[in-house]
Amino acid sequence: MSVKLDKAGSACTHWDAKAYQQFSRLRQRPVNELLGRVELKSPQRIYDLGCGTGIATQLLAKRWPRAQLQGIDSSGQMLDEARLLPIKASWKQCDLLDWQPEQPADLLFAAAVLHFIKDHHQLLPRLLRQLNPGGCLAAHMPDWRDALWYRLVLDTLEDAGACGQPLGTAQLREAMAARTLMSLEDYYRLLAPITDTLDIWETEQLQVVCGQSPIYDWVKVSALRPVMQGLKPDEQARFIYHYLMRVHAHYPPESDGRTLFPFKRIFIVATV
Repeated sequence: MSVKLDKAGSACTHWDAKAYQQFSRLRQRPVNELLGRVELKSPQRIYDLGCGTGIATQLLAKRWPRAQLQGIDSSGQMLDEARLLPIKASWKQCDLLDWQPEQPADLLFAAAVLHFIKDHHQLLPRLLRQLNPGGCLAAHMPDWRDALWYRLVLDTLEDAGACGQPLGTAQLREAMAARTLMSLEDYYRLLAPITDTLDIWETEQLQVVCGQSPIYDWVKVSALRPVMQGLKPDEQARFIYHYLMRVHAHYPPESDGRTLFPFKRIFIVATV
């Protein structure tokens, strides 16, 4: 099995907008589910946090065409793709840790981004403070820490080096094993005292994906980015080789050639 590296000799270290679009229909499904729980009638100012290629932004523009809509993302490649959308929106490249809205928001929409940021005890109250009275924070976050494919990531980091040694630094392995997301109950305890209405739920979708290595293709553009960023080029190649072997063994294709990929998410809709 060969491993394909980019011209710089690395793999999966940057946001790949084209690869992210590969599963756009499946990535749109939780956005629709989240939007279905947002009860705002006519928000004037909407920020799509971590907008990526604009999968959620275009749905926000369709539902509230008169709103001032801005997509925020740290990746220039993602925003270049989003700017091609035929929608009325502005775009800003910015790290969410540094982001402050120019004016208070009526809706902060965050699809599959907040799980990358540590310390939700600080993050979520800070975001709620950016809302106008009656404003809403709506977020969905992949909950992958107990997923088999993520366990395989951690296992590969532990023993895929030469002679079964670990890959990368101890700090990288500790960071990948850390839990960013909280329990549903803890999210309630954090947010209930500072919100007017609060809706929290969890889903597990049986995603049916196609391709030669569809699970790797899915996670390489998101969950595996910090792994690739933390490994040297030769370590990247070893990681990908051994990880693919494990994923193929644990997620064999069905008789129709498709692969079953269970995926859990946490949803939060909070109104101030």
